[in-house]
Amino acid sequence: MKDIIDCACVIHGSMYDWIYVDKLYKGLKRNLNKKIKLHVYTEPGREVPDKYIKHPLKDLSPHGASKGWWYKVQLFDRTQFSGQLLYLDLDVAISGSLDWILDCDPKYFWGIRDFRYLFNQRKRELNSSLMYFNVDKFGYIWEDFKLDPGAYMSRLHGDQNYIDKKVPPPQMQFFDEKLVRSWRWELLDGGYDINTHRHKAPGTGTFVDDTRVIVFHGKPKLHEISDPVIDKYW
Repeated sequence: MKDIIDCACVIHGSMYDWIYVDKLYKGLKRNLNKKIKLHVYTEPGREVPDKYIKHPLKDLSPHGASKGWWYKVQLFDRTQFSGQLLYLDLDVAISGSLDWILDCDPKYFWGIRDFRYLFNQRKRELNSSLMYFNVDKFGYIWEDFKLDPGAYMSRLHGDQNYIDKKVPPPQMQFFDEKLVRSWRWELLDGGYDINTHRHKAPGTGTFVDDTRVIVFHGKPKLHEISDPVIDKYW
């Protein structure tokens, strides 16, 4: 097995400050027992520190400005990278070892089962906040997309819906649901109760347990949260 793990993130526009990249890198270094290479996919004009590997994003105008998450599809561009890649959204906190991800069979595409399954067990769609895949094998995801980006962006809600449709079920595998969890729906204040539309234990704060990756989909974002448990990991 390689002594180096290639990791990636995407930063585009002004939604996230650069501190998110630095904190992600530090979290990866703390929680992977290998040397880290962090590949940063970003605008051609953005300065990137030398300790990171810069990959310039291609323009997705006129749709890109309002649908920035679509830039994530360029992770599958074979001309930018070749091999196995571990991708993380910037709005995640790493709360434990990630070495278990490296044991996942690389012949599959690995991702998070979309958290809507918490309210509908029949949901088996992708959340793309954390992905582990071989760019060479799944490079067709970008090849197909770049033929007509506007058509896909107008028909589908986001990158994860597109990726979910492009990877056939036998190849799509989901990470252990106990290890990757939603902060606002599972870890905050006892978790969210869909029946009462309230958290089960208001005021009790964040309880991490065995969670290794905490996903902050939606709002608030990490820099807007005052929580000693979250501060410990981010």
